Amino acid sequence: MKTLLRIDASIRLTGSITRSLTDYFEEAWLHTHPDAKVIRRCLVSEPIPHLSQAAFEAFQSPGGSADASALSDKLISEIKQADHLLIGSPLYNFGLPSSIKAYFDQVVRSGATFEVEQGNYQGLLTGKCATLITARGSHSSTDYIDDFQTDYIKQILGFIGITSVETVAVEGVAGDQRGVEKALVRAKKEIDWLCKPNEFPAWLGEFSSQDKYDISLLRERQAEAIISGDVDAYQALCADDIQLLIPNRDVISGKSEFLQTEEALFRSSKFVSFRKTPIRVERSGELAVEVGCQEVRMQNKEQSGGVFSARQKYTHMFRLTDQGWRFALLMSNPSE
Repeated sequence: MKTLLRIDASIRLTGSITRSLTDYFEEAWLHTHPDAKVIRRCLVSEPIPHLSQAAFEAFQSPGGSADASALSDKLISEIKQADHLLIGSPLYNFGLPSSIKAYFDQVVRSGATFEVEQGNYQGLLTGKCATLITARGSHSSTDYIDDFQTDYIKQILGFIGITSVETVAVEGVAGDQRGVEKALVRAKKEIDWLCKPNEFPAWLGEFSSQDKYDISLLRERQAEAIISGDVDAYQALCADDIQLLIPNRDVISGKSEFLQTEEALFRSSKFVSFRKTPIRVERSGELAVEVGCQEVRMQNKEQSGGVFSARQKYTHMFRLTDQGWRFALLMSNPSE
């Protein structure tokens, strides 16, 4: 039976962004693991005291006070039971809530969660995964020097052996309501992806969960742009040297030709649906190739010049750019 350890650090017991998303994550995780167990620890309703001298000395001595180390023993036992650790922690004053720091001070213990062998530190809580959900009122700087929380939590988790850590970050929660709602929708989509069983496509090569999510999001946004006829949104998903290979056309190269081609298509044709079924994605360095099938429905297929058919085979190439994953090549052929 799988076990999820959920830790909430927001000082808000109601109206909290991170708590709403840990609620959502827990529900999605239980949908994937219906027989699982959830251990919930709220660091506000059950505050963790700051580390004391008595507790520290108990950690250092095998014969130390059992009472002084009792809380630490309990917290460590919860982590050891867990297969997945979920942490909801807002950014406070550029850093983590003091309750999270107090929590880790109780669980980072030599001989219990890490050990030292020949001068080398080794985490003992291996084989576990973690998801960190964060929220902040503003938007992060481009170099992230105004966020001292995320890297710290990843570092401390890695120190005790939990190296597989995914992050769901919500920014601008002090802004307008519409922006907050959009940020929450994106965060929930990312959580859905993290909690969804990995069935299709087959991912070959080194893909992080974030890579998989970002590439899957490209597919979704491509479909949205095509159905809405938004050529600007479509070209924003593409690399500058995008290549478009479709039947009965010469090779279309670069964003300028891409824009002209798609503008002409959207003026003459209206897409009703655009659905992809990726089968395989294979990565080599900063490139990834995806093959699959797609179904396209159009209101006025007779005006498409035979370019589009209801069922197609496709090959896409993605490139990892400074802006993230982008389409580098789009190729499709009728399969009917």
